[in-house]
Amino acid sequence: MAVNYGNKPFAEASEYFRQKNPLPTTGWQDVYGPQHDHAFMVAGANRTAILEDFANSIQALIDNGGTLADFRKDFDAIVARHGWDYHGSRGWRSRLIYETNLRQAYNAGRERQFADPDFKRQFPYMEYRHSGAENYRPQHKAWDRLVLPADDPWWDVHSPSNGYGCRCKKFPVSERQLRRMGKSGPDAAPPDEFREWVDKRTGEVRAIPLGVDPGFEHRPGESWVRALTPRHAPQGSRTVAPPIPAGPATTPPLPAPTPVNRALVLADGLPDDHYIQAFLGEFGAAGPHTFFDAMGEPLLISDELFRDSQGVLKLDKDKIRHLYVRLLARSIIDPDEIWAQLEENSAIAGKYHVKRRYIKRWELVEDGQPVHGLSVFELVAGTWKGSTTFTPYKTVEGRRVPNRAGYLEKQRQGALLYRATGDDD
Repeated sequence: MAVNYGNKPFAEASEYFRQKNPLPTTGWQDVYGPQHDHAFMVAGANRTAILEDFANSIQALIDNGGTLADFRKDFDAIVARHGWDYHGSRGWRSRLIYETNLRQAYNAGRERQFADPDFKRQFPYMEYRHSGAENYRPQHKAWDRLVLPADDPWWDVHSPSNGYGCRCKKFPVSERQLRRMGKSGPDAAPPDEFREWVDKRTGEVRAIPLGVDPGFEHRPGESWVRALTPRHAPQGSRTVAPPIPAGPATTPPLPAPTPVNRALVLADGLPDDHYIQAFLGEFGAAGPHTFFDAMGEPLLISDELFRDSQGVLKLDKDKIRHLYVRLLARSIIDPDEIWAQLEENSAIAGKYHVKRRYIKRWELVEDGQPVHGLSVFELVAGTWKGSTTFTPYKTVEGRRVPNRAGYLEKQRQGALLYRATGDDD
């Protein structure tokens, strides 16, 4: 059955989808629950270029209308252009991408309309409406015609869609309509039963309400709507959506640190151009060129990386980062890990962007003492930040660990896109 939302463009749905950021992933669990409000992902699509092409196709369908057959033409072209090796059949995978994104954009757009204070005064209740599908989820059928206050916490978890392929909807109800239904007041929210669901990637255990697929237990567009429409919080009512998750609950161990020659650490007091050329020289070219990282993502390498928006050099000499520019370059060329993370834009409330982070661990010997090094290169919205630090190891319960292990784990957040093979530390 095709997704059909009418012949007129739906401005709120279009706006919702347009503000999403393409977030590369290696699996659907990398983006969970309310994180979908700000991230566009396709499970297993780990390159930005593929996601941008899919996002442009979906955006055009939302803006101008289009069928599943139209999307499948784009799907075939995108797969061929990028050589994407996806899982599942063409028919199933293309339908899943098309229907899930269009339905949730529609649902989020409706949630924004429902959140308008004038609208809520006119329609203080919401009705759950089952799709009428022949092969239905029993819980969804049981919720059919359920009428609850618009701000009832039950909706925070059960607002449609409640799973892949779910075509249930939520409709506004006025006081007059409620009486016409033969009701003197709203229904009581049904008690939830839960099942345990284990994220096989992280081992995290979640309690999922029966009838709701993992990842769908949130109000579509809630965090996006909340940023646009301040909500009154009635006493005793849970109206604030849970925070957007940062990433996996657990992470695999990093490969062992790479031994490094002390000669790769530059001396202090050299001309600025010397540090820049040392960085560029690690990529085998003195001039601007495009470098493709371990994931195949393009990165423009030039001296512009060392200049701010006004063209002023930013070598951070006060933080001695300039001494380690060659190691920083090698963290991009041969990283231990590459992460992608959705994070809030500190300059614009309610807006998010994608940060790509390259991590590399080093080990050198100074005065007979092993010293641990960490390089982190971050790229976000066309700007970058890099740092390399060296600290001695310490011994904890007989195990040698770097002094800044806590700092390291804070860098390992989001979707783990790439991990180098090697012996675990």
